[in-house]
Amino acid sequence: MKIAILGGSFNPPHLGHCLICEQVLKYSNIDQVWLTPCYQHTFEKKLASVTLRVSMTKILTNAEHNRNIKFCGEEIDNKLSGETIELMELLKKKYPEHQFSFLIGSDNLVGLKRWGRWQELITNFEFLIYKRPGYTINLAKFGLDNKKYKLKFVDHPKLITSNISSTRVRERLRNNLTIIDLVPKNVESYIKKNKLYR
Repeated sequence: MKIAILGGSFNPPHLGHCLICEQVLKYSNIDQVWLTPCYQHTFEKKLASVTLRVSMTKILTNAEHNRNIKFCGEEIDNKLSGETIELMELLKKKYPEHQFSFLIGSDNLVGLKRWGRWQELITNFEFLIYKRPGYTINLAKFGLDNKKYKLKFVDHPKLITSNISSTRVRERLRNNLTIIDLVPKNVESYIKKNKLYR
């Protein structure tokens, strides 16, 4: 089975994550997408607790009602450092019957060379790149156009992109603005109940 790992802080998870998953399943050869929250952020960003982020991500996957979008807790269960290569090597070893790709937005290309063992990572594992509005997809600009790098764009004439982000959700919450069109209703309820991001 071909599985794309959508890693991130999921701080909080939102409808943009759902859209990406659905589009990747529809317009690529991927069979499943696994949402994989980080245990800790590589660049030491302040995050909501692991427990809260796991709960919200599970709520999101359940809300999707799509059996090909799943929660993956491997990074948290194994208390990994946040370096993607650790996760991908673990998954490859634990699930040798599957073929894993890592899914990123095109906004991540600018900082990809800051990732631990980045050359080894994108040489040994396929990276699926989802276009984000306002971000260039010119690999040469970032010095990532080497043919040995397994960087592949998710592309289709009907592909839908979104500018929804966790940052935008948190900003709106801090300003007492609605997030009703940014997160599923049950995620919104969980955020309110736990008084997050205020």
